[in-house]
Amino acid sequence: MTRKIAIIGAGPAGYTLAQELVKAENQYQIDIFDKEAEIGGAIYTGIPEYRMPKTFLEKAYNGLVEAGVKFHFNTFVDQAKFKELQADYDYVVVAIGAQIENTFGFETGNGVVAGLTLLYDLNINHKQEEFKKYKKAIVWGGGNVAMDCARSLVRIIDDVTIVYRRSLQEMPASPAEIKACEKEGVKIAFLNNIKDILKDENGNVCGVQVAKMELGEMDESGRASCHEVKDSLFTMDCDLVAMAIGQKVDFTPLNNDLKTTDTHASSLENVYIIGDAFTGPKTIGSAVMEGKKIAKEIIGAK
Repeated sequence: MTRKIAIIGAGPAGYTLAQELVKAENQYQIDIFDKEAEIGGAIYTGIPEYRMPKTFLEKAYNGLVEAGVKFHFNTFVDQAKFKELQADYDYVVVAIGAQIENTFGFETGNGVVAGLTLLYDLNINHKQEEFKKYKKAIVWGGGNVAMDCARSLVRIIDDVTIVYRRSLQEMPASPAEIKACEKEGVKIAFLNNIKDILKDENGNVCGVQVAKMELGEMDESGRASCHEVKDSLFTMDCDLVAMAIGQKVDFTPLNNDLKTTDTHASSLENVYIIGDAFTGPKTIGSAVMEGKKIAKEIIGAK
C-alpha cells in the first residue's frame, strides 16, 4: 500500500528525508511544502553563494522530481492548511527549522536588523544598495550566522566588527569561517557583550553600549562561562547592528498543541518533527542526519 507523506519544509532535513524515502520504490507518495520559491531552506535563504554554491540543490531538486516527489513552493502552511494535511496524509513531517530570531527585546529597524533577516535581504531580495548607506557595522554573535553576516556586510561596508562575549576558543563558528572573516578585514572584539543599542535624536542607531567580559567555570554548554566585569561599560560607534544571537522554534503557526517529545514523533498522532525544529539550531550536517534518521523510523513503522 502506498502511503502519503507531507513534508513541511524543503530544507536539508526535509529533502534528505524525501531522498531516503524514494529509495523504497512506489511505497510513498511524497509532497513537500515550502513558503519559499526554491529548495534548500536556510541554505537557500541564509548562506551566501560565495560560501556555498547552490548547484547541488538544483541536482537534489531534479532528482526528487524525477522520482515523483511533488513540490509546493510559495506555500505557507497555516493552522487551516496543517489540519488539511493531517486529514489527507498518512504522515505529516514538520521540518520548518528554527525560524524565530532572538532579539533580546530590541526593536528592529532604523539600523537594527536580525541576522537571518539581513541574510535574506541580501541573498534573496538583493538589497545590497540599501545597505551601502551605512558606514560602520557591528555584528553581535559568534556563530556561523554571525560570520555570514559579517562577511556579507564587509563586501558592502568598509568597517565591520563582530562583538562576541567569549574568547576565540569558545566561539561556536567554524574555524575556517572565523579565519575567512579576519582575512576579509572583519575585526573581532572578543570578551565583549552588548548591553544596549544607542539611538540619536532621529531614532537611528549611533552606537552600542558594551560591557567587558571575563571567563569563569565551565557551564552546561561545555564552554567556559562568562561574566560581566564590574564598572567596565564603554561605547562603540556604529550605525548598523546585526543581531546574530540565536534562534528558536515556534510551532503555533501550525498548531497550538504541536510539541516535541523525546522521540521524533510529536505530541500529535502521525506528526513527526525533524531537523532544527527538533534539535534546535544546528549544522546542515545535523539536519541531513535527521532526515536519514526519521526515514528509518517511518519505514520501520510500517
